[in-house]
Amino acid sequence: MEGTYAPYSYRAKNGNLEGIDVDMAKAIGKKMGLKVVFVPTKWDSLVEGLRANKYDIILNDMAPNKERMKLFRYGSKYIYTGGVVVTKKDSGIKSVTDIKGKKTAQSAVGNYVKYAEKLGSTNVAVPGFAEAVATVENGKADATLNDAAAWSVYKKEHPETKLVAIKSPAKYMPVTGAAPMMNKKATALDKAVTKAEAKMRKDGEMKKISVKYLEVDYSHKPTK
Repeated sequence: MEGTYAPYSYRAKNGNLEGIDVDMAKAIGKKMGLKVVFVPTKWDSLVEGLRANKYDIILNDMAPNKERMKLFRYGSKYIYTGGVVVTKKDSGIKSVTDIKGKKTAQSAVGNYVKYAEKLGSTNVAVPGFAEAVATVENGKADATLNDAAAWSVYKKEHPETKLVAIKSPAKYMPVTGAAPMMNKKATALDKAVTKAEAKMRKDGEMKKISVKYLEVDYSHKPTK
């Protein structure tokens, strides 16, 4: 995990890691009878670190996609949030389709850069969400696409920000859901993790984690 991407994984004032993915990892590990060791890693290096076996699993709001699923396997999805466009009020961007011909600040890996490029924007490469927001604020990019929950937490922590968020229809940024990500050969680990997640969903622990950080239960796929 990154350790810099609230509300999924971030440092509390005491320096400890907190967040949805942190609590999920601890709970999964507990149900498996294992102690979890966290390896904070920059977003654009997460996948390569897993491929190189620097760690066994990634929990970092990782949404499965066709490319990743060819090389990796996933547990069950545990959080579903939509996407937003973050921009300045006077940018002229009123909907996600308005980013056509604009500059968007995105990590070079992940789903959001693909959504942005498909909509016709030019990418300004950044390491992660915090840097993306800063790039929009300093005018080097017109907007950034990202997770609605991540933006909600950022705005709460930075009430002085002049940026605004515009909700995107699912057809442009699908609500795909995040799941634990493992190497393709880790069949036994995948089975154990999925079993632990099923227990968490049944006993309400998964819902409890979502409500703790987001005030709403996003642990189930939306019906609409």
